[in-house]
Amino acid sequence: MGKAKPRYCEICGAPIRGPGHRIRIEGAEVLVCDRCYEKYGGKKPGTFSIMPTGRQPRRRYSGPRPKPAPRPKRERPLISEEIVEDYAERVYKAIQRSGKSYEELSHEIGLSMNDLRAIAHGYREPTIKEAKKLEKYFKIKLIESSEAEPIEKRTIPRDYEPTLGDIANIRIKKRKK
Repeated sequence: MGKAKPRYCEICGAPIRGPGHRIRIEGAEVLVCDRCYEKYGGKKPGTFSIMPTGRQPRRRYSGPRPKPAPRPKRERPLISEEIVEDYAERVYKAIQRSGKSYEELSHEIGLSMNDLRAIAHGYREPTIKEAKKLEKYFKIKLIESSEAEPIEKRTIPRDYEPTLGDIANIRIKKRKK
């Protein structure tokens, strides 16, 4: 039998070294790492929440604040990164060449076995982040970058009042995503 499956902190997600700690947060018992235990373990149960309350600490008034200098706008070329069309074939061949199991590879690359299998069999396209991990590990090329023309942003005049039709269009466009 292999080594024990690593357990992860239910607050920060870090792998737990050693036995870990069980603490109560808002009535729920959670398994946490040493760092989160130090941070949250000493508090009275149920008296605090990890969720931010939205209150900022009040600043003492020290006169008017100087405005930060405006940063110059620089036109940088837009580089669009796209996944190559035959990504599945490339990943699948690389996995075959490695001679390792999906399980071994998933630990070494940092992707789940399901994600790795789905990408290798073409069920889904990897995200740019996943593709970079795969490229680095297998030393293959999965991302094509092309320089796109900077898109001219349309400006709306200051005195423009949107009509009901404009608002309806904006809502419809947002909903489609």
